[in-house]
Amino acid sequence: MIVDDIYKNNDKRHLIKKNMRSREILSMSSSIKRHNSMNKIAVIAEYKRRSPSGFVNNENTDIFKYYDVIHNSIAGMSILTEERYFNGNQMDVVSVQKYNVPILIKDFISNDDMIESSYMAGGDAILLIADFLEKNKIKSLNRKIKSLGMEALIEFHDLKAFDKIINDENVIIGYNRRNLKTLKIEDESAEAYDLIRSTGLLSVLESGITSGNLSMMPKGYNAMLIGSSILSNDNVLKSIEMIKYDGFGY
Repeated sequence: MIVDDIYKNNDKRHLIKKNMRSREILSMSSSIKRHNSMNKIAVIAEYKRRSPSGFVNNENTDIFKYYDVIHNSIAGMSILTEERYFNGNQMDVVSVQKYNVPILIKDFISNDDMIESSYMAGGDAILLIADFLEKNKIKSLNRKIKSLGMEALIEFHDLKAFDKIINDENVIIGYNRRNLKTLKIEDESAEAYDLIRSTGLLSVLESGITSGNLSMMPKGYNAMLIGSSILSNDNVLKSIEMIKYDGFGY
């Protein structure tokens, strides 16, 4: 399985070891709340070159042109930094710090060295995937994340993995509609939202969101993480602007 192979080879990754952070840490949660306070669903816009699910970025290959167009309308950026399967690059993170928008490091993080490197690249929040990490590992990784002043987006797809998510002040919870084991969309987002809502933490809906299916997404999520649709020039951002956020608060 692709994800297993990525985690297996994390110790061999070439990581940034020089501090290239050019600004202070920006809070993703504060940015999401700011958008919600204006009755808007916050958008975290993702940048990736390709994905094992079949997506290939043929439309927005220049990361600067991509963010030049959208950075004023989004609550945060998500940047794929995994190299082998996503053609990611930590230097993408270094380069887009100039936009002063919170940056989520989207990767398969499994050790403290990767967290430190993500901080030095300029990241503000780090993805942890509960489906593939034990609860004690999540706790340990989040301690490191928190010690650096960063936030953690802890995501799950399998509803059973929700029990591994920790409730901490620096945590945002994400539900990924895509099963990363099969790479297929298997949507239980309404059921997932009920679980997340019980924690009182901010919620993010992820994967496969388009202008065509936006109206079918469950209400209440504070934010949506969208990559392929925006990168393919779908008008999903304009469609989201038309929706009034009416979630259940924080």
